[in-house]
Amino acid sequence: MKPLLLIRAMAREAFMALLSALPNDGVSCLLRRHAYNWLGFVVAPKALVYRHVLLLGRIELGAGSSISNNCCVNGASAGIRIGRDVMIAPNCCLVAFDHGTALNGVPMVRQPLVEAPIVIEDDVWIGANCTITAGVTIRSGAIVAANSVVTRDVGPNEIVGGTPAKFIKHRSSVPVSHA
Repeated sequence: MKPLLLIRAMAREAFMALLSALPNDGVSCLLRRHAYNWLGFVVAPKALVYRHVLLLGRIELGAGSSISNNCCVNGASAGIRIGRDVMIAPNCCLVAFDHGTALNGVPMVRQPLVEAPIVIEDDVWIGANCTITAGVTIRSGAIVAANSVVTRDVGPNEIVGGTPAKFIKHRSSVPVSHA
């Protein structure tokens, strides 16, 4: 029985690697979406997953959302729920677990994982190279500046940035002009 499970796991990994390597054209993105749904992820219509994205665990991606190149999204069993019209820029890492760190005589590598879901609501923009940690909720309309590490919840329409990410300002209804 175990050799069959190993073969199945290897075939799944090979298939996901092939999907990941496809180009970023419309046909490849459509194929990726259908294949990821077939593999058990929930990827809504009009959602885009670009090349070299690693999806693991429980993941839901809402309509009109996109995950750009070279992202790692690991929902483990806690899950990651990404709402509608969310933009996740290249090289982001979203992980819904952390390693155990208790001083209990057990090396951290052997301690159980501590899991908590990540929730990203609708109309959120996550800039390039960001990390979103376990248990974080990012509310609708928020922006996470590039190169940020989000360790706490982000409120609606907030702009946050830094390591760790801190409040910068609220979004404004007045357009910003770059003269």
